[in-house]
Parts: sequence; C-alpha cells; structure tokens
Amino acid sequence: MRIRNVVQLHTVNKLQAFGWPLIIMGFSLAIVLVIAALVGGVGGPEALEGMNTGMMWNGAIFALLGPLIGFGFTAMGQYFPLALGLGLTRREFAAGTALVFAGNAAFYAIIVTIGKVIEVATGGFGLSARFFDVVYTGVGEWWQTLIQTFLLILSVMLVGAAITTAFHRWGQSFLWTFWLTLAVVVVAFAGGLIVSEGFRGLATDVAAMGWGPWMLVVAVVGAIGAAVWLGLVRRAQAR
Repeated sequence: MRIRNVVQLHTVNKLQAFGWPLIIMGFSLAIVLVIAALVGGVGGPEALEGMNTGMMWNGAIFALLGPLIGFGFTAMGQYFPLALGLGLTRREFAAGTALVFAGNAAFYAIIVTIGKVIEVATGGFGLSARFFDVVYTGVGEWWQTLIQTFLLILSVMLVGAAITTAFHRWGQSFLWTFWLTLAVVVVAFAGGLIVSEGFRGLATDVAAMGWGPWMLVVAVVGAIGAAVWLGLVRRAQAR
C-alpha cells in the first residue's frame, strides 16, 4: 500500500502542516502574557490570583487546536479528490490519513503537555497566566493533559472527516439534514433545561462526571466518527 504517498500528500507543505499552527500558538501565547502583565501591573497580586482562576476557562489554546480540528474537514474536502486523481486507492487514502491524524494528535499533544509543564513550574511564566493549563486540555497531572489533548484532537479530526465524507456521499441533502437535526437537538436540550427540573439534575450529574468518564465519552465519539468515516469513504464521490 502506498500509505507513505498519502502521508507526503498531507505534509508536503511543511509551513501549513507544522509552521502556521505553531506560529499562531506563539502569537496567541504572547497576547495572553501581555494581558497578564498588564493585569499584574494595574491590579497587583490580588488581581493576578483572580485572573489565574478565571483563565482556567481561557480559550486561547484553540488558536492551536482550532486549525488542527479543522484539518479533519480539509483532509477529505481538499486531499481526497486530489488523492484519487493521483491514482491512490480509497483504502490507501484512508489508512494514510488515519496515520496523519494520529501523528498530528500525538505531536501537538506533546507540545501542549510540555508547555503545560513549563507553565505550571514557572507559576504561569512568572505572571500567573494560563494558556496550556486549562480545562479544555486538562488541569490535572501532565499525563492527563497528554491523553486529553490527544483524544480531543484525534476525535474531532475523525468526526470532521466523517461529516465531510457524508457530504461527498450525499451532497447538499446531507448538510440540510445534519444542520436541521443539530438545531432540533440543541433546541430540545435547551428546552429540557428550562422546563424540566429532573433534566437539569441529570445534566448537572453528567457535567460533574470525573475525568475518566469524560475521556471515555470523547473516545467513544471519536470511535463513532472513525466508523462512519471509514464506512462512507468507500462510496464517497470526489467533489
């Protein structure tokens, strides 16, 4: 199988594959540090303590995670038709792309984990800032951040690939059905929270699950995305 050719297809543009995500991450980190320095200079230690707690929900890390998550969509949208045009088989493309997904998730999970270790060891880079040590990538031990970040990136890549493949398979009909279904689910969930005390209690219990059960949920979502993607890629049309 020509898996290596598929890997090269995804990574031939090194700036796009590795450079821009790291550049954007560095730029976003610099902005967070400038904000932390300003807060410390104006508000003093008490302001820094409050900022550190609030930054637990800081979404700046998505400056790195966002493009990686979007790679799941572009892998099928851009590279699938190109791969077939170059004579690669669907099985070769799926195997090589899955390898790239896993490699990307592992590489950037290590980057985030190293950043978290440095951040925690230096007290938020000396400014009580949080960039890597946030809820989205795990605020527990370093190995939890490694696992959580890996699962998050890989699972969303697989789900993104599944959604794009379904579009290749069924076209606009799928998009309308998907978005209408998603809207119904969101409205039903919001309505349940508003009108049902029992549903609110259930939602609270689910939200309060421990780290392990949540990682299992993320892994199951990723596995479903992978199953759908691999099941559809054999019949998807190159659009």
